[in-house]
Amino acid sequence: MIPFYVYLKISGVEFLETPYTYYKNLEQRLTKDKIQIDREISQLSKHNILVDFDNHGHLYQIFTRPIQDRPTVFLELIERHQFGGFGAGNIKALFESIEEEQKQRGNV
Repeated sequence: MIPFYVYLKISGVEFLETPYTYYKNLEQRLTKDKIQIDREISQLSKHNILVDFDNHGHLYQIFTRPIQDRPTVFLELIERHQFGGFGAGNIKALFESIEEEQKQRGNV
């Protein structure tokens, strides 16, 4: 079965790119919290899919690029696996990843 976001990509929908450090840190977070997911991190990284989780489950999350001239409207696709949250952990993880990459480039 082909994931829905692949059809969207084929149709020309563009998704936000996720920094490499997000996936490096994700692997560490999953290991630390003893969480298992059913996707390979390399595949998640390839498709810029985010993962949020707690002790009950996890979700996969991907965002489109803004769909209007002003960058205020975008689409979010979520696939839930016994997870009731809305990906709030991803906001923190993404911010930390972006900060880490800026430090590596000497921008901070």
